Amino acid sequence: MSSTENKKILNTSIEKAFKILDCFSIDKIELGVTEIAKKMGTNKSAVYRMLATMEALNVIQQNPENEKYRLGLKLFELGQKVSINKNFISKARPFMEELVKRAGETAHLAIYKNQKVYFLDKVVGRHDLQINSQIGTEKPLHCTGLGKIMLAFAEHNYKNIIKDLHLENVTKNTITNKKKLISEIENIKSKGFALDIEENEIGLVCVAAPVFNTQGKFIAAISTSGPSARFNKDEIKTYTGDLKHTAEQLKHIFS
Repeated sequence: MSSTENKKILNTSIEKAFKILDCFSIDKIELGVTEIAKKMGTNKSAVYRMLATMEALNVIQQNPENEKYRLGLKLFELGQKVSINKNFISKARPFMEELVKRAGETAHLAIYKNQKVYFLDKVVGRHDLQINSQIGTEKPLHCTGLGKIMLAFAEHNYKNIIKDLHLENVTKNTITNKKKLISEIENIKSKGFALDIEENEIGLVCVAAPVFNTQGKFIAAISTSGPSARFNKDEIKTYTGDLKHTAEQLKHIFS
């Protein structure tokens, strides 16, 4: 298919509808027409017409009290029909639980989506540390161990991706210099694992590793997270070994 044909396909109302859906998040469950138009960089009349159609299909619902919009029940209905991620999660869960049992710390399974870390699963460690992460939510690439793994192994053109990223200063330890981040990613590519040392949350350290399928293609990333007091150099070495072992087990699930 030619690039011209691809462009024609992308310039459809379907693409615009999905852009509207992407405007919503867990933090912003309701949005007005003006807010959506601003996020999409388009005019309000175009957004209003799209919302009217989506509302008729129950993809979008309007709150009569404030006239703002939220995601509709049709999406929940469709979501129940999507089994592939659930299938991956259910198959991966025993290995993630085994990882937590060995490490004692909270483990995450995530995929690379829209240049963000997207959490597929979370298994809480025995220490029951409160970590600011939820299944189905996203995190930035530059300040998370999982994200840095994704930059290193999911993106061949990671340097160009980094140049376009907004490196928000989440904590005092967050890497906000793009040259420094590129150097960090190059180091991760050689080591095979990534560290987030209080870069996303103060007091929290994360060790992350890539998961490849049997063909060597990057599929997901896994991590172990816990308080900085328990993550000394010796422990990090142990956690890294545990992660690589789990990644090897998961290889066949994702093939």
